[in-house]
Amino acid sequence: MEKEIICQGYVRKDGKKGIRNKVLVVFTVECSKHVCRKIAEYFQGLGEDVETIGSHSCLHNQVNIRRLLRYCTHPNVGGVLVIGHGCEYTYPEELAGRARESGRPARWFYQQEAGGTEKSIVKGIGIVQEMLEELKEVPREPMYFSDLVIGGECGGSDFTSGLAGNALVGSVFDYVSDHGGTAVFEELSEGVGLKEYLMGRASDCKVREDIANAYDKTIDFCEAYGQFSIAPGNMDGGLTTIEEKSMGAAVKSGARPIQGVLKIAQEPVRKGVHLLDVIPDEKLEPAHFIAADPSDMLDLIACGCHLVFLVTGRGHVVGTPVAPVIKVTGNPRTYERMSGDIDFSAAPLLTGEEKMEGMTEKILCLVKRICRGELTKAERMGHREGILYFNYQDPTQVPGCWSY
Repeated sequence: MEKEIICQGYVRKDGKKGIRNKVLVVFTVECSKHVCRKIAEYFQGLGEDVETIGSHSCLHNQVNIRRLLRYCTHPNVGGVLVIGHGCEYTYPEELAGRARESGRPARWFYQQEAGGTEKSIVKGIGIVQEMLEELKEVPREPMYFSDLVIGGECGGSDFTSGLAGNALVGSVFDYVSDHGGTAVFEELSEGVGLKEYLMGRASDCKVREDIANAYDKTIDFCEAYGQFSIAPGNMDGGLTTIEEKSMGAAVKSGARPIQGVLKIAQEPVRKGVHLLDVIPDEKLEPAHFIAADPSDMLDLIACGCHLVFLVTGRGHVVGTPVAPVIKVTGNPRTYERMSGDIDFSAAPLLTGEEKMEGMTEKILCLVKRICRGELTKAERMGHREGILYFNYQDPTQVPGCWSY
């Protein structure tokens, strides 16, 4: 059977293909965020695909460094400008250097040396303008589902999430996996009670062991700090226990074998479905890494996801700077109330108006349109949320990880 072309991807010199052709303006500390945002906003006002992301802390955290390095070399990113304040631990020269090594145009400077706020903004605008001209020459090649990496996240779950929204995303995971692509899910704290089920989906003994270790670590953390992932809003939406929520959350991963367990900013080396472990390996302080849904999606994107599905029963409005977010709900009332923010309604599965095969075909059509350049609702409205919280994962457990 002839493979279906889903879009004309942007081909990077490192061999990756992207569905967007962004210039990413990266701040290395909170003090340089304002300048970066002003530069990005200038170009966004002109309709250009320029985004900003960065680390807020002055201190060094190896997981944050890995994230930033992956964003700078993400398939959707064509060019990178890194701006530092001048006295923080994170070195903009190193980030820009890694982006340049990957074949992307990359520049950096310190705003202290550039002369402060206004001069830095002017300098940054000039650099980005040059990059945008260069990105017009990026070659395009056919992109197939086998090239695609997708992520799956839950947010504001209610009783419809497991029955419709997550079930539909699980069907998409199966489709992409069956066609040679890659899919990543996380939220193992919403896998309580499902250890044997998840281990039973392992593709080999090593993956089975990795799933067991990640699960046990997650449960130890949840029990120690009382941070089981069920909130009052979930209960208002009809969920009664974390176990019930977990069964619905796991559905978004589909039914195919799990090919590996990833750490933050680790790219899959196999095709197929992967589990992302976001729990720290040490320093289990919740304040460091407990994040909201946008930050969780940024961790999926740091693994190379071209786009992320966010399933929400109660409703969500967020987006991310690096990759499109497709928001899906299985609740007809939520979609009616928030159709300006939510991209797709899986409610016909709940009501019985549609079958899974037909709904999967419809959402895959939306995926192809977004890969071809159609903006998600979050992209249209400028939603770019997410903070890079500190995390402490052992870098020796991340093969091929980048650090400095």
